[in-house]
Amino acid sequence: MIFKILGILFVISIFIPVEFHYLVGSLRIEAYRVILGIALLYSLLNIKDLLEKADLIDILLFIFIVLASASLIYNHGIQKGIESSGILAIEVMGAFYLARGVITTPKSYYRINMLFTTILALLVVVSVYEALAHHRILHEWAKNITGHDSLNWKLYTHYYIRFDIMRTTNLFAHPILYGTIGAIFFPFIILLLLYRFKLSNLLKTFALLIGMISTLSSAPLLSVVFQGLTAVLAHYWMGAKRLWMAVAFFSISGFLLIEAMSNRGFFAILISYLTFNPVTGYYRMLQWEYSMDDIANNPVFGIGLHDWTRPEWMNSSIDSFWLLMTMQHGVFAGFILLFCSLYAVFHILNDLHKHHPAVRWMVKSWVLAFMSLILIGFTVDYFGKIQPLFFFVLGSIGWAKYYPEFNKSVEKLVHKNRRKARQR
Repeated sequence: MIFKILGILFVISIFIPVEFHYLVGSLRIEAYRVILGIALLYSLLNIKDLLEKADLIDILLFIFIVLASASLIYNHGIQKGIESSGILAIEVMGAFYLARGVITTPKSYYRINMLFTTILALLVVVSVYEALAHHRILHEWAKNITGHDSLNWKLYTHYYIRFDIMRTTNLFAHPILYGTIGAIFFPFIILLLLYRFKLSNLLKTFALLIGMISTLSSAPLLSVVFQGLTAVLAHYWMGAKRLWMAVAFFSISGFLLIEAMSNRGFFAILISYLTFNPVTGYYRMLQWEYSMDDIANNPVFGIGLHDWTRPEWMNSSIDSFWLLMTMQHGVFAGFILLFCSLYAVFHILNDLHKHHPAVRWMVKSWVLAFMSLILIGFTVDYFGKIQPLFFFVLGSIGWAKYYPEFNKSVEKLVHKNRRKARQR
């Protein structure tokens, strides 16, 4: 019951504008962090249940937190290191175990995802107004209530107007955040539409798509492309392993060939083209290039929250979640987190065919959503609320490993419904 209440509050907190915060020293306290802190504390008080359900993903996440905490303490000292480690643990482990606690069945997975998609669909009206009127109305209201001017000033300038449309933020701190959140739940609503066609589901699908388009950001739209490719992978995963082994082989061969023949490198070429704006793509390529010195000089503990080495004209942002994790916390921490995420996807993918069709589409929607999060993480940093949401999504599929139990219950329900239909 506690987890259920915290889960609903967490969903609501994701949609609370960043202006609603309280500063404690240099720490920004927002509603979602308070909720995740309570969730982590409650999980630790019930550690016996955690240990009974723990698997390799739990172990890898724990190792990542230990390495990241060691990095922060090493780079910033005991006091600041522990403070920063605490916030990281809340956003990583708190979000992960909140999802594990509140999403324990296909039904609870359905309800949480439907709650997210419904709210996002309703907000599209504001997005259309914001895009056409060039008026960030929700943030203006939040600023008037709290007195906090929390958005970057550039968001109000011509830098965020394209084709006479203002890139929408809606309730979020940046268009990328809004677009990425929409992309996370897009596979769920579109697969639900394909599984059970209803007008309300069709409207929600279009609403999420319009919301993502209104951000005029490459990240959410590339997410949809990656989700389509992952859908093909999921469909043929068990029936054509030889095909995918061949694809993997030629992909690796192509990677090595490009790496050998090009002075830019594979990831530099990839990142430079995965954006709408060529200048943004080139800028992200330079981030990878200049940050490699910091990674090479600090491979074990990273640089923590210190500034990274770059020319004076470049700003301090890093537009890659995986690059930032590696640079801040070290190569081992970055690799373990990436491996943990990929393992989670392919572990679920291997058992996808074992699920009943009534459940399989939900499991597939998770695979599509989380795989796109992994891939887009190479060109986008999951700052703000996206970071805890990333780990919430990671923890939201833990129930799927108990597929025999759910298959039996689903089959009984389907059989019961068919029997009732025959009697009528």
